[in-house]
Amino acid sequence: MKHIMIMLSMCFTMFLGFQLTTPSVDVYTSSIREVTVEYGDTVWDIASRHTQANMDVREVVYAVKELNQINDSGSLVPGTKIKIPVQQMDSPVRAMDYMAQN
Repeated sequence: MKHIMIMLSMCFTMFLGFQLTTPSVDVYTSSIREVTVEYGDTVWDIASRHTQANMDVREVVYAVKELNQINDSGSLVPGTKIKIPVQQMDSPVRAMDYMAQN
C-alpha cells in the first residue's frame, strides 16, 4: 500500500509540475500580427520586440513557435512572414498607449 501511495503522489507531482511549467498564452486569431523575418532574427528576438511589459517573453516565444509550426528556432528565413500573438487591449487608454509606443 505504501508503494502505491508513493507512486500516486509522484504521478500527481509530475502532472502538477507539467501544468505549472507549460506556457499558457491566450492566442486569438483576431489578435495576430504578421511580421517579416529579417536577416539574423531569431524567434526570441522577434518575440521580445513584440512582447508587452505585462507578458512573459518565454510564453510569447512558445506561442510564436506553435502558431508557425516552428520546430527549429534557427531555421528562420529572411523575408518570411510569421505570425505573432498580440495581447488584446482592455481599455481605450491602454490601446492608445500601445499605439503611441509603436
